[in-house]
Amino acid sequence: MFSTRKLTALAGAAIALATANAALAGTLVVRSTGPSAASYPVGKTLAADAKLALKPGDMITVLDAAGTRVLKGPGQVAVAGSGAATGSGFTALLANAGARQSRTGATRSAIGGGPARSPNVWYVDASRGGLQCIADAGTMAIWRPDNAAEGSATVTRDGDGKSAVVDFRAGQSVRAWPVEEMPAAEGARFKIALAGAAAPVTLKVTMVSPSSAELDGVASALLAKGCSNQMDVLVEGSKQESGSALAAK
Repeated sequence: MFSTRKLTALAGAAIALATANAALAGTLVVRSTGPSAASYPVGKTLAADAKLALKPGDMITVLDAAGTRVLKGPGQVAVAGSGAATGSGFTALLANAGARQSRTGATRSAIGGGPARSPNVWYVDASRGGLQCIADAGTMAIWRPDNAAEGSATVTRDGDGKSAVVDFRAGQSVRAWPVEEMPAAEGARFKIALAGAAAPVTLKVTMVSPSSAELDGVASALLAKGCSNQMDVLVEGSKQESGSALAAK
């Protein structure tokens, strides 16, 4: 029979193990270039207290609840960040609220028509084609990078050629996706013709179910499906200070 002291020790060990596992699960490699890229492939999980042995030219981008950081070689580089930011600081980037976020649907650089990055992972960028991860088809929203003037985006479904037009007012970057006319489902394909664009882009939908609404949960879901455009938004929108190499001994 276990004594109270032994039970307390076992409980402490279990808590310590759970804490270590939680830290381990929260740090992901999301970009990897350079001589050591094969050792730290995209999707690899790293211990929060790990130090990476990097070579000249290595650039490893890692993501955890504090955001993304670029670790550069050469030298021993700590995975852990400053911890100054938390997942709650990225609500606008990760929230799957559809067009209800339209008032904050443009970054400051977009006001006046300049180029901008989408401010939300789940927005459909009308200027970029490719694979689009969708967590909730009912809250889909379409975003345009240039909001200086009024404009439109014509969405056409592959297969039957049915179309729907989404109109934007001057200064408006986000509108609801035409979910009634163009419902999205796994494998659905659409062409999006943005007014003023040289050519339409083709979008293919894939459905995802992130394990959590935090950075690491969303990143894992996007990586698993290969939604690279949205990963770009996630990485760029959650950048923190770059990691620095420790002096080699």
